[in-house]
Amino acid sequence: MNQTNPQEQVYSAFEQAFPSNEAFRVFHGRGGLVRGFEQINIEYYAPVLWCMVYQPVNEAPLMALVESIKANAAAWGIEHIYIQRRHEKGDPVEVIMGDASYIDKEFVVTEQNLKYWVTLGRNQNTGLFLDMAHGRKWVRENCQNKSVLNLFAYTCSLGVAAAAGSARQVVNVDMAKAAIKRGQQNFALNEFSGAGTAFMAQDVFKMIKKIGQKGPYDLVICDPPSFQTKAFDVKKDYAKTLKKIAPFIAEKGKLMLCLNSPALDEQFLIDTVAESIPEARFDGRLENPSVLADKDEQSSLKIMFFSLK
Repeated sequence: MNQTNPQEQVYSAFEQAFPSNEAFRVFHGRGGLVRGFEQINIEYYAPVLWCMVYQPVNEAPLMALVESIKANAAAWGIEHIYIQRRHEKGDPVEVIMGDASYIDKEFVVTEQNLKYWVTLGRNQNTGLFLDMAHGRKWVRENCQNKSVLNLFAYTCSLGVAAAAGSARQVVNVDMAKAAIKRGQQNFALNEFSGAGTAFMAQDVFKMIKKIGQKGPYDLVICDPPSFQTKAFDVKKDYAKTLKKIAPFIAEKGKLMLCLNSPALDEQFLIDTVAESIPEARFDGRLENPSVLADKDEQSSLKIMFFSLK
């Protein structure tokens, strides 16, 4: 196939990935590697293909791509195709194929044999960040019998991965009550429960004593938003967060720190940790999957590991 044709480049990703019953990021246009698709990401929440357009663009190549996908949709298991235009007021969703039966409806998807509740609709967040799939895989494979603190847990998908990996304890913290409630539902969906599981719907700074009481933690996961009005600014609050939780990290404990801001590079996190937890050393960065390839790797998702000396 002629890889100089942008539409064919994107279509080849579908040929390689489908058919599938998993939820996954199919195409990451925001990596800037495919001309004309730089403002488009495409995800699959079986059986829905979910296309996100972030800025006004010429949509003709996208629509041509969709027509090609329709021809194989039945064989690939795609029953519905939706486009959400995030540059328009209210983030409207258009039904391109199928019907609107999955819009603003809660349903269950599977990733790596784990189940999660999602909602596709007029909110930007679906309930599951699919670009973190490799992060969840790493957690699942590296937390056996460990005490895990999951900060900025959102709907607790990383906590679910820890529980699936036989963690001894998983403490999930997020200030959004609705997100924590969904996290509890995700744990129940996967039949994970027990005395070792905790959920705290509160600002991490206000819960620090309670968090500390459940420590020390062998693994601290921190996946904050880059910016949340009046709640969190990654540039100044990441260091503040790490300083607060530092006393509760176990001897030889490990940190998994995430950063999804294109404006901040690896060095930002390295410097932040050096300032906040001087005794921690940088162990390395988790390699992103090929679907998240970026013209500038420093702008892409950064999942980095540190451990206490």
